[in-house]
Amino acid sequence: MTGTATEAPWSIHYADGAANVYRFEQRSAGAEVSFEYVPVTPEMSSTGSYSGGAPHRARLAAGDARVAELWRRVEGLEADTASHADARAKGTGAFRIRTPSGTRAFIVQQGARLDEIHSFLAGFRE
Repeated sequence: MTGTATEAPWSIHYADGAANVYRFEQRSAGAEVSFEYVPVTPEMSSTGSYSGGAPHRARLAAGDARVAELWRRVEGLEADTASHADARAKGTGAFRIRTPSGTRAFIVQQGARLDEIHSFLAGFRE
């Protein structure tokens, strides 16, 4: 991948530090990109009160500039191994990327880099 998200099928699965899940998928070249946000509900929360908000689904045009920006940001996080964590812990972000080349996964430590991707991803829920 080169940040253009043209090699389909692909998917990006991201679980944030509170276990809310963001899923992006393009099943074939030129097809729409599906987006799904699956939040933690109070029933799922360890405290019984946390809510990740409302679930959300959307379809994005294959050429939507946000798709290319998503890839640019995710690939940047993947390349920044200094920000990676060895194990999943509360507050870390877990990524799983599937492309025709295979599946890869990495975990990002809590901090500024993760805050940036959270701000960007929040825009897809609006």
